[in-house]
Amino acid sequence: MNITKSEQKILNLLWEEGSLSTMQIVEKLEEETGWSKHAVISFLKKMEAKGLVRYEEKGRAKYYSPMSKKEAVAKEERTSFLKNFYGGRLGLMVTAMAEDHSLSREDIKDLRKLLDDLQKDND
Repeated sequence: MNITKSEQKILNLLWEEGSLSTMQIVEKLEEETGWSKHAVISFLKKMEAKGLVRYEEKGRAKYYSPMSKKEAVAKEERTSFLKNFYGGRLGLMVTAMAEDHSLSREDIKDLRKLLDDLQKDND
């Protein structure tokens, strides 16, 4: 799906807060992003076209909410990233991260535990 950082900011806000009007989104993100009302409206239109958000009209205001749960979108983004950069092979990604020293001791510990648990489940 390829969600932009701007779209992710809005989605995170909607997942956290629930349904919000355009102006509420502008107000909640204004200090952090500096986005104008028109910028937010533009992002929301693109997000609607992608099927990320929907709106309900209440009076003159549009109230936006996410179309999918955070976990479903995160899974789709992970799958897309893995496919696009590593041919869908998680092992290649982990190897690349290990080779460029991107894994912390805690990451390695978590991976070992995960692999041990998976092995136990398969035995």
